[in-house]
Amino acid sequence: MSADTQAHLAAIKAAQRTLDQACTFAELHATAKPLFQRVMRRSGSSPVVVRVVWPGVLQVFDPQTGDVLAEGVPGHPGWLKGSRGFE
Repeated sequence: MSADTQAHLAAIKAAQRTLDQACTFAELHATAKPLFQRVMRRSGSSPVVVRVVWPGVLQVFDPQTGDVLAEGVPGHPGWLKGSRGFE
C-alpha cells in the first residue's frame, strides 16, 4: 500500500472518530425541545405542526389532538417510518 493511500485511510479514520465523538456529544446535549417547529398552513386542508427532533426525525402532528400524522426515518426526513421496511 502506498504512502498516499495510507495517509488517505488514516485521514478517513480520524474524520470518522471525530464524527462519532460529535454524534455522542450532540446526543448527550439534545433536549426534549424540538430542533425546529412551525405550523404549516395548507390551502384546502387543516394546518399541521411540523417538527424536527433529534436525531433528525421529521414529525407532523395534528395541532388539535396532538396525534402524529406522519413521521420520517432518522436522517431521511422524507421517508415515511413504517414504509420501505423502516420501523
